[in-house]
Amino acid sequence: MIIKINEIQLFGYHGLYEEEKENGQNFIISLSIDIDYMDNNDKIENTLDYTKILNEVKDTFNQKRYNLIESLAVAISDNLMTNKKIKSLDISIKKESPPIDAKLSSVEVNLRKIR
Repeated sequence: MIIKINEIQLFGYHGLYEEEKENGQNFIISLSIDIDYMDNNDKIENTLDYTKILNEVKDTFNQKRYNLIESLAVAISDNLMTNKKIKSLDISIKKESPPIDAKLSSVEVNLRKIR
């Protein structure tokens, strides 16, 4: 079964450039998590608690400042993969206002982790 948590909106100070570190910016994180779930007993113990996953993402996001969103994606995915219920996960992180002299809506990294 695939569980998707779409477009978690967080404000942070991740980035390589001083203006990113000083002013911060919006980030959008989405997850697609593959778990073994073939039960029909309607108990949270047999799946993932979305609230716990969201809290883990926020904790990792706020724990330290990363220069690269690539490193942030690795840190979040490594943290989530400690949950043995997760077979694989895909994470995307969008930076909405990168300090790039171009007209664009965002930059994004995508990472897949497989157990």
